Amino acid sequence: MHARDPAKDALLEALEAFVARASASPVAVPPSSAEERQIRVATAVLFVQMARADRSVQIDEHRALPRALRRVLGLSDLEARAVLRLAEEEALRSVPFATLIETINLSCTEDMKRKILHGMWGVAFADAELKGHEEYLVRKLAEQLRLSTADLVETKLRAREEFLEEEP
Repeated sequence: MHARDPAKDALLEALEAFVARASASPVAVPPSSAEERQIRVATAVLFVQMARADRSVQIDEHRALPRALRRVLGLSDLEARAVLRLAEEEALRSVPFATLIETINLSCTEDMKRKILHGMWGVAFADAELKGHEEYLVRKLAEQLRLSTADLVETKLRAREEFLEEEP
């Protein structure tokens, strides 16, 4: 069991305060509930973990993270970046994968779970190189979200097509 680090706790509180302030601004739309906030952070942590799956975050993957959050969760750029900062801190705290999955399974519809899976594929394709462990992570996520193989394949194909359309 890890001891709590007061510096990290203070940073997390500062980030949460930033998110609260950003959500209060006219540019950002605040989450309607604590549950929605948990879904946003859980989704963002999964995306961050996907970007880190190959042990190095490429610039393309870094750019793909806020884009994926905007598409999947309907966030503004400001909101997506604030949620990403929180998610990166949560990822550093090693939030158990099972906790993230449970949050999503308890709170999200099947359609939302497919959107999250699609976003995961989008982050995986961002560096133009889909590695075996990235595909494994998305497959494992689909399984734990209780999505079908058809959902897995369909979201992968759509994300790949979108990636190819974005290429110069």
